[in-house]
Amino acid sequence: MEEKKSVLRQIYTLKAEDQALHAAGRLTVFIDGILAIAATLLVLDLHVDFDTSSNSLQHQIASQGANLVAIGLGFLWIAGTWVLSHRQVRQLRGVDHYMSLYVLASTLVVTLIPFATKLLAAGYGHPDFWVGVEAVNVVILISTALSVFSSRYAHHHQLLILTPPARSAGQRRPVALVIWYTIVTLCVVATVIAKMAPWVSIGIVVATRLSALMPLGSDRKGLPGDITETWETHTH
Repeated sequence: MEEKKSVLRQIYTLKAEDQALHAAGRLTVFIDGILAIAATLLVLDLHVDFDTSSNSLQHQIASQGANLVAIGLGFLWIAGTWVLSHRQVRQLRGVDHYMSLYVLASTLVVTLIPFATKLLAAGYGHPDFWVGVEAVNVVILISTALSVFSSRYAHHHQLLILTPPARSAGQRRPVALVIWYTIVTLCVVATVIAKMAPWVSIGIVVATRLSALMPLGSDRKGLPGDITETWETHTH
């Protein structure tokens, strides 16, 4: 048995504490590429019929109004995901194997946004409009949950450039953590009420993605990932 275990240990490094750290540069490039492709896929269903004798350009635009709105929402969701992933990666001193898998899984989920937005546009004006809303909510919820899990993993395994101090008994949770939990809760609520109140559900998800685009405290100068001083040194 011991011999089998030793062989497995030679092949696999299953314990996170035994895994080496690697630079996150290539992972970041991969994420950017996948999200760029996902954003491009949003517009592939738009079309123009050049025979306008029986189908005016104005009518063509109006008939694709739902698609145009869905594209805007889809881009908002992808952009919010990119900003969140950028904030997360720049605070890491490196990534191990499991952290890479977390980030890749979150990126994979985001590639489903173009499909979810197609469902959203196709269902507009129909009784099953909520199906597209539900699809969007599930994608955003899973992506957000994976981001939370990966952030907690990075914290517990000292992958951050600056590890937050341990919280003593009775001390309040960090504001950033409270915000994370609030966003996850809102995403859960939006998923639950999608069938009963689809427009309210969409509004909740839009609000959570807009919050991701706001300049947060982690964007302030002097915090981990800030290269302001390095840039100023090179430019002067």
